[in-house]
Amino acid sequence: MIIYQSTKDNFLEDVQSNAIEAIVLKKYFEKTGEHVGKSEQDSWKKSLRYMRDVLRDDEIPIDSGVSIEYHIPQTSKRIDFILTGQNEAAIDHAVLIELKQ
Repeated sequence: MIIYQSTKDNFLEDVQSNAIEAIVLKKYFEKTGEHVGKSEQDSWKKSLRYMRDVLRDDEIPIDSGVSIEYHIPQTSKRIDFILTGQNEAAIDHAVLIELKQ
């Protein structure tokens, strides 16, 4: 299960408009039925702003996929951030990112 999924362009807009934490929080509750604590919300706020700065790199295509909080099936583990896309030869690629404060 993926909590948030969008393009790089939309993700940057969501962060820039200060909506990303609320969007992720709402989607998290909708998909899991669970609430998250203030510390996790603060972590999202800081780390997703950091990822915004990373993704401003023009070398990363604007239509790259962004996924946040991927729950690995049959485990309690999650991947914080996934960036997906294709290279010049149309080969699929994914970068898995573990965010730490």
